[in-house]
Amino acid sequence: MALTNDLELTFRKAWLLLYAQGVGEGYINALRQFIKAAIAAYESGYSLEALNLELLADQKVTGDETLDEMLRLTEEELQIRTNWLKLVFMTLDRARPRDPEAPPLTDDGLDNLVNGVIDSQQRGYTLESLKLEIVLETGGSDRTPGETAILSQWMRLVFLTLEQAL
Repeated sequence: MALTNDLELTFRKAWLLLYAQGVGEGYINALRQFIKAAIAAYESGYSLEALNLELLADQKVTGDETLDEMLRLTEEELQIRTNWLKLVFMTLDRARPRDPEAPPLTDDGLDNLVNGVIDSQQRGYTLESLKLEIVLETGGSDRTPGETAILSQWMRLVFLTLEQAL
């Protein structure tokens, strides 16, 4: 319960700081706290599915229906939290697996990203230099600003996970 509470609170803090202030020191520190809580869940043996179910079961309720509705995460926020957790777990599965015999967590949409960021970090790239490299290679690409922001956020999650896990 304490672990899911930490995850819930750190996710909300990071998400609110990103929304209110954008990417900055406060958001990055809050994101580090979220990653630390996610690493604790990973090291405790949680599967991603079990962790998400427990997070849903442990949603905070006040008893006031209106207030509970305001506090409840939206479907989009739940999906974002799931993606953040998946990125942390996938990074850990590749960087320091719990069980070397077990197959790593996979997701066709995220495998290339996680593997590419880990490989780039091992070759000495920082988050900023990797983002610059991507822009130079793709010429800016056809990504929308929203897609570019999500890609940057996901790469930041992988880099910060590696920073804390190694």
